[in-house]
Amino acid sequence: MSEDFTQKLPKNGHDSEILTAIKNLDMHIVKIDDRLQGLEQKFDGLETKVDGIEKKVDARLHDTRPIWHKVVADIAELQSGQKRLEEGQKDMREAISELSSNVHDVNRDQIVINDSLRRIQLDFVTVNERLFKLARDRNQQNSST
Repeated sequence: MSEDFTQKLPKNGHDSEILTAIKNLDMHIVKIDDRLQGLEQKFDGLETKVDGIEKKVDARLHDTRPIWHKVVADIAELQSGQKRLEEGQKDMREAISELSSNVHDVNRDQIVINDSLRRIQLDFVTVNERLFKLARDRNQQNSST
């Protein structure tokens, strides 16, 4: 806008209005240009801030990355431990089931033994009664002779 084109226009009565309108338009363009430069400066400032934030985020990610790796490793270890516990519980359930079966067998055998002891006791009582009866009969025969 260094060259003034209004000097080349023909001069008549309406020329001054046109020239005034062009000068007003030129002033508006200068104002718009100034505002665009201001916006460009603000944009540059925002871009600088965003770059700074990106650097901070990258630095923080770099700082927290080992922590996350440890957390992931710890979770994997916990899952492995949980799996071992579940397998141990399964083995214990199987052992308890087997023990329960053995206890059931022992109880059944105990019932058989108890029944046998009762029969032996009954036989003993029967034999004892017979012996007592025989002894009494013998004593009666000896006393009558």
